[in-house]
Amino acid sequence: MKKFKKYIKAFELGLQSSMEYRANFALSLISSIFPMIMQIFLWTAIFFNSKEQEILGYDYMQMISYIVIASIINKLVSTGFEWDISEDIKNGGLNKFITRPVGYFSYRIFSFLGSKVMQLAVVSVILTIILTVINSKFSLGITPERIVLFLISIPLALLVNTFICIISSSAAFWMTESWAAFIFTNLLVQFASGGLFPVDILGKGFMRLLDFLPFKYIVYFPTNIINGKLPIQEIFMGIIMQCLWIAIMFILSKIFWKIGMKKYIAVGG
Repeated sequence: MKKFKKYIKAFELGLQSSMEYRANFALSLISSIFPMIMQIFLWTAIFFNSKEQEILGYDYMQMISYIVIASIINKLVSTGFEWDISEDIKNGGLNKFITRPVGYFSYRIFSFLGSKVMQLAVVSVILTIILTVINSKFSLGITPERIVLFLISIPLALLVNTFICIISSSAAFWMTESWAAFIFTNLLVQFASGGLFPVDILGKGFMRLLDFLPFKYIVYFPTNIINGKLPIQEIFMGIIMQCLWIAIMFILSKIFWKIGMKKYIAVGG
């Protein structure tokens, strides 16, 4: 229990940090609205200039509801602490974790989750309001069963994205400036996770490729749980796949980190 207390403290420090920077959180929340608005205008123009009622398997309201819900989920499961890990590796901040009985992995994850609590609470309220409005206006068929499965999938999606973040941050062991690797990874996750648009519009071949990758379980899968696009059997299978990918990514992150630590030179800090 004493061993666990230090990570609870890391969680508390992350929570305190998020509450100190409320203005940053508010601005990041507001800034995330603009890409969503641009997407809505784009798809509105595409549908209104098309004679078809459906485009790539989606009608207008299905596409708009996907864009809105996916944008909010994307905010819920976002990470971004790879820059902090990179800074620790580059400037020797990792040294204190080598000499003290504190696991760096555990410290970073608990600190991140603490900093995420306020964001999760606020964004969840916003998502609940939006889902209520959309469901009342356009009848998405949101049932209590789907809500429960959706609430299970969100923390799992967050963990998948967290371990992707940790794996990408290990690039700092081999690269002096790893920002390019982080930007590439973020763009890849945004694109392949369905954070920009529903990835199934790219065709069955691309979806078969994504079946062998973890990305679609970050945004696309939770979004399609709540908007009624996925049958219940596929949802259960998707949650199992999320758990499987968490286990795989955890093992990979440990392997990358162990190899990287052999190259780490404890200077600075």
